[in-house]
Amino acid sequence: MSPAAMRCSSRGRESQKHSAGTAEIENLKSDYTLHDPSLLDRRKEFPDENTVVMQTIFPGLIVQQQTNTLALRQIVTRGPEAFDLHWDFFGYGDDDEKMAGYRLKQANLMGPSGLVSIDDTEALEVCQKSFVESEDRSAFVELGGHGWENVNHMVTESAIRAMYRCYRSMMGI
Repeated sequence: MSPAAMRCSSRGRESQKHSAGTAEIENLKSDYTLHDPSLLDRRKEFPDENTVVMQTIFPGLIVQQQTNTLALRQIVTRGPEAFDLHWDFFGYGDDDEKMAGYRLKQANLMGPSGLVSIDDTEALEVCQKSFVESEDRSAFVELGGHGWENVNHMVTESAIRAMYRCYRSMMGI
């Protein structure tokens, strides 16, 4: 299949419609649309249909593929009250000009001020601040669920809990 034939169009995805899946989102703005819907255009690179794959590498590095964006995201602690979030975007040396364009354009969705991942940075900051509220207390964050069992979907915090279970054990916590 030629690269042009594998291109996926964003037509129809440039705005969010109310549906059963969005019913609980109180601040959904269904009248918001992108001025440039091509921001969501992509080229299918891999045989399966996954457009998001993330792998946490112990303990603070995430390798991600989201649409055509390839990136490394690293959390670097700077003490109990501060952290840095580093992003490194990359592509392949044999990427054609069109694929490089997809990767560069989609990088606007990711990164520290990206339309998609700005909430990641905010969530990390909220957690960081809550952990240092009281120096004489312990902090506990429950992200839904308790175990670290394998599941057949990606909407789970199970792998994160398993990684931190191992981390706590290694650190003697």
